[in-house]
Amino acid sequence: MGQDLMDPEHLEPQIDADYDVEETAVKDTNAEYAEGVNTFLHEQEEKLRRSTPLKTYIMITAMTLNYFMVPGFFGGMGWALAVVVLIWGWSHSLITGLMLDKVSEAKPQILSYPDLGAYIGAKLFKGSKHGRRAGYWIIWTAQALGNFLISVANLGFCAQFFQAIFPQPCYIWWIVISYGFVLFLSQVPTFHESFGVNFVSLSASLVLFVLIIVNMAITGTLEEVSYNIGNITTVFNGIAGICFAFGGHAIFPEARREMKQPEKFKQSIYWMYATLGLAMAVVGFMGYGIFGTEAKINIFDNFTWNASVAAGNIFMLLAFFGALVIGNIISMMAIQTVLKIPLLGWGKPKSYGMPAGVTRTLLRVALVTLELFLALLIPFIGDLVGLTGAFSSTILTFMFPCIAYWVVFNKRMSIYTKLVCAFLIVLSVFICIIGAYGALVGLVDAAHAFEPFNLPCSYLDLP
Repeated sequence: MGQDLMDPEHLEPQIDADYDVEETAVKDTNAEYAEGVNTFLHEQEEKLRRSTPLKTYIMITAMTLNYFMVPGFFGGMGWALAVVVLIWGWSHSLITGLMLDKVSEAKPQILSYPDLGAYIGAKLFKGSKHGRRAGYWIIWTAQALGNFLISVANLGFCAQFFQAIFPQPCYIWWIVISYGFVLFLSQVPTFHESFGVNFVSLSASLVLFVLIIVNMAITGTLEEVSYNIGNITTVFNGIAGICFAFGGHAIFPEARREMKQPEKFKQSIYWMYATLGLAMAVVGFMGYGIFGTEAKINIFDNFTWNASVAAGNIFMLLAFFGALVIGNIISMMAIQTVLKIPLLGWGKPKSYGMPAGVTRTLLRVALVTLELFLALLIPFIGDLVGLTGAFSSTILTFMFPCIAYWVVFNKRMSIYTKLVCAFLIVLSVFICIIGAYGALVGLVDAAHAFEPFNLPCSYLDLP
């Protein structure tokens, strides 16, 4: 009988119905069933555990270091709201990141974010198979689709950086050239193998930080720029963008799964948030202070062309290749897990009648090709980033960790902790709705002025 892909059977151990097991063994199996044990991942767990806290920090930071976008997100919010939203985004996501680490520590048998969703669904619906399925597929969809859309946006960003460095050929050709690089990099099988790309990406981000500060100092203050709050759509879009900037939790359970000492994952979280908070605060407030509502999503588009701006686009390109690798690994590993395509190995075992490596390569080529198709169809990167932040990042980063923490530690939580969790959940739902609204309105407005697959020769001419 074939596997029903709409029911995550890999979450439950198989019971041989012909074997006369003792009653206690049956109870133990049922207990594991309720806990959501992913036997497919457990079979590969020992091979996957190879990363150190430093490697993990570099990887999760390279994935989330989008500080250069923050001035553009601030542009529609105004000073007061921008301060509140940035502080909220940083503190809320730090709290939920630590919640996820605590939940993973309490439930070490859960090795992925979708499996955590299945466990929470089963607990909320008292062991219901439908609850488990719903929990799994809601989180799986938010994780896989969210990171897929992020990869589409990042593909467009890479094409922009290429054209900023070399104005010719036309923008559409730079998207295709970027696709070629991504096609090669997407074959990195797991997070551990991505270390070299992540190291280059984070190093490039640190150089970028210096170049941005230098160019801001050169640019100086523009007296005629307005700093007034934008309309309701731009405000909602800015909030969704901040959600995107802090949206790295989709990778946390999987990153912890690949650590030699998963109990040290908390160190990586603290290092990441120290780096992220400093970079976003400095670049965000300085960039908005100089450019106001004219601040672009790519801050280098605000600078007059000079040698350091050219260098900045080169380093920006290097930084984004790291983000593309991690985003693709998350979505592709999620799909491979459902399809039971081995995460490691080439020749053996066989997968769908082919060597595992061949099946994995064909799947990833198909997914990256679909990213190219969407990048040509939806080039409005700012709105796409906002939609991803509202949909995926808000669910995975701001809301679901609070729910999971509450379910796992319910009997040990004080009433004050429950009130905090309830407040964060309600706030996340509100932001998810308004952020999605703002992003969708922006996408629709931009699409009215754009004919699909007919990109202008320069990305600066996009609506």
